[in-house]
Amino acid sequence: MIDLFLNNPQRSYRIDERIISKTGDDYEILDRIGCGGNGVVYECIDREGSVYAVKFLLSLSRKSRTRFSQEVALMQRAKHPHLIKYIADGTVEAVDNNRPQNIVDIDFVIMEKADRNLLDYMKSNEKPEYEEYAPQFRGLCEALAVLHQFAIHRDIKPENILIKGETWVLSDFGLCSFLSPEEHQDITKLNEKVGPMFWMSPEAIDCYYFGGNEIGKYSDVFQICLVFVFVLTHKYPGGIFSAEDINTTPLIKELLLEAISNDFHKRPQDGLELVEKFNNATYFQ
Repeated sequence: MIDLFLNNPQRSYRIDERIISKTGDDYEILDRIGCGGNGVVYECIDREGSVYAVKFLLSLSRKSRTRFSQEVALMQRAKHPHLIKYIADGTVEAVDNNRPQNIVDIDFVIMEKADRNLLDYMKSNEKPEYEEYAPQFRGLCEALAVLHQFAIHRDIKPENILIKGETWVLSDFGLCSFLSPEEHQDITKLNEKVGPMFWMSPEAIDCYYFGGNEIGKYSDVFQICLVFVFVLTHKYPGGIFSAEDINTTPLIKELLLEAISNDFHKRPQDGLELVEKFNNATYFQ
């Protein structure tokens, strides 16, 4: 048996060490990888010996379950080498260890397993060379363009960019807002903080303070390009930046400064426009 818990082991759920997906495939749960605010992630292995990551939703509120189901639906639809790859999903029965008479259903999703996240990479490496970061930035821009066909991410930060082999992968779609009202149940409250601490766009912070609904695809552009600046400077990109602060080519500098403008009208408006501008900035390099 496996005990699932977030930060408090005293509040846990017990499940069998084997889980079965909706398609009937079974997986053995291995080591715990980590946890977030609502879920915990473990390694798992299938019968062929392939190792994946499985995320269990431990926040059992209706709001959390709705967000999780929308996250899984988006993973199934949005496909790109630089987007986290969906493998399977399902539900497992669990015993509440605090109330052993209670049996609850815990949703899970199985995805490809990464080696580490971008923040861990930054902590253990110097600033990457152009030959390394340029194709990864381009791939992430392309991934964002694919995602923007369906949703707005709203939660881009170094911890949500994973590294698998040599590929940087955008992950964690739990805060995504679907573009089609038929597919998305908006459960974000007025003045609710939507986005990652330290990486929120100016308009997302304004919505938190004053209300409103100005978070758009251009907000994702701000977040991902702020992360790019973080990679290039190897320090948190707070305050006002100039071209001299960023060690890269002149055209990439110009694009990044435009993309992290306080005024979202001055940025590339979505992932597709960002891809086009990034390709133009790197074509002759």
